[in-house]
Amino acid sequence: MKQPKVIRHAYIDESKRPNSGFMLCAVTVIEGDVAEYRTTMKSLRPNGAARLHMKNVRGADRMKIVSTVAQLEAHSRIYVVKKRCSEREARDMALRSAFLDLNGMDVARVVVESCDQDPKDRQVIRHALGPSPDMTYDHEPASMNNPMLALPDVHAWAWGRGGIYKDAIKHRITEIRVP
Repeated sequence: MKQPKVIRHAYIDESKRPNSGFMLCAVTVIEGDVAEYRTTMKSLRPNGAARLHMKNVRGADRMKIVSTVAQLEAHSRIYVVKKRCSEREARDMALRSAFLDLNGMDVARVVVESCDQDPKDRQVIRHALGPSPDMTYDHEPASMNNPMLALPDVHAWAWGRGGIYKDAIKHRITEIRVP
């Protein structure tokens, strides 16, 4: 008997760390878990903050957030570009790789954190997937209304930060080197 498809959603954010190259994190979540995970991610937002963004989190809250997120069935592929090139070129290579991978993973919807590069991103994505892809994709701002974009931020931050944070999340992450 044929197993039913597991439909996933993906959330993408970039991360830049000195000496680590450009990283693009694509977190996949089973469609049926999205509502529950939205609630969890909202609950992790620091008091008074408009959104959860790890660069603004301090002290013991960092490990609490990383540990909580590490328990969620959310899996990341972190695309790392070490090549010496412009940030735009690195972003293009990572986006292309990410969308080609996601296209083969039963991902129905992809949300990319919006930035001033959205039009160029859409051009790269269309070129990678063609004019009629099976998945939908949107650029959306990270905000309290879209807490799922905090998932790739937490994963990429912990991975890039290293040490105890990376150890806590590494079972959820696959690193992919993009040439």
